[in-house]
Amino acid sequence: MKCVACGARPVGTDSGRCFGCAEAAPGWAAALRPANGLATALNVLLGLGAVAALAVVVLDVWLDVLAGQLLDGADGVDPDTPAALGSVVHTFNGAVVPVGLATVVVFILWFHRTRGNADLLLPKGHRLGRGWTIGGWFTPIAMFWFPWQLMVDCWRASAPLDAEGRRRTPSESIVAVWWLTWMGSLILGRLATLKSTGFTVRDYADLESLRIGLRLETAEEVLRLVAAITAILMVTRLTAMQRERRADINPLAARAAQEARVQAVTTPSASA
Repeated sequence: MKCVACGARPVGTDSGRCFGCAEAAPGWAAALRPANGLATALNVLLGLGAVAALAVVVLDVWLDVLAGQLLDGADGVDPDTPAALGSVVHTFNGAVVPVGLATVVVFILWFHRTRGNADLLLPKGHRLGRGWTIGGWFTPIAMFWFPWQLMVDCWRASAPLDAEGRRRTPSESIVAVWWLTWMGSLILGRLATLKSTGFTVRDYADLESLRIGLRLETAEEVLRLVAAITAILMVTRLTAMQRERRADINPLAARAAQEARVQAVTTPSASA
């Protein structure tokens, strides 16, 4: 006998539903809307961010090598080249700010939609309310772990089901790597002190300070690059898991279950 809600898996509970539908919210199959379009847009923006991070890494390494050559007194190195290259890095960082802002906006929209779907799939499986998918990024102290908790809960709630409708336990390594590298990039970004304007490369003390700032920024951008790549993998996989849950139902059974629920709600009022 098939589940009365999804019509795809055998009945596993006294309610006539499989295990997956029994723990989901009533009418989840009709209400679930995977964030496919938002995920595509977000992945494009994350990809642009990854390319930008890689470009900054290349420029920073190049500038660090030139600064080292100046410190060593190497011949044939124009003392003004590091300052000019530093200006290029500074200008490039400013140019990618709009991409970063757009990524933040689209990520939050995708996250909020995805959490709404996760609420349908597992209403009692979340430690924080849905509003924290927005507020969690801007609340001091909480911003260091609330978004990660929210993402992990969405990941678990959206897990694929086995043949009997029980949720599997997918690896959370992608989520962990994404969060650790993202947090690491933010911390290093605070420490980086790259000075690319008004810099006198003939002053060896300032040159040493520049190299420290360059290496901090290089480490920051490497972490940002890894965070962007793992974010793409995470967004793609989580969206796909919710899409699979939505597709893995019998449309006729889902519609019949929805009509039965509507009739159960309207019939008492009509008789009254």
